[in-house]
Amino acid sequence: MNPLRFVIRPVKHITDAVFMPFKALFVVGLCGLINWMTLDGRWWVKWVAFGMGIAVIVSFARAARSLILLALIGGVGWKIYQRYGEQARQHFDDRVRRTQPQAAQVIEMLRSTSAQGVDPGRAA
Repeated sequence: MNPLRFVIRPVKHITDAVFMPFKALFVVGLCGLINWMTLDGRWWVKWVAFGMGIAVIVSFARAARSLILLALIGGVGWKIYQRYGEQARQHFDDRVRRTQPQAAQVIEMLRSTSAQGVDPGRAA
């Protein structure tokens, strides 16, 4: 099972929707030529055209479903970003500034512990 199939599948659906009409034209044209050359009074190529028409419609439906799903995910993401994006980013940056000591603070702490005779590797 390919873990990337959820990413690749929408792209495949869209490319299938673009190329399927051309494939259908080729197959129906080739079968029509064969049917014409071996004509015995029955035009069976209409069934090939019917089947390929169904395949084209199904590929269009899959592509539409993929595009609608991608648009929905993008829209929800955009709304979440509009509501929480800048505020959440500012909150995260403030938290990082509060929890991570600055380089000057670390150097000062190391100097003070070494001046007191405490091993900086063992300071708790």
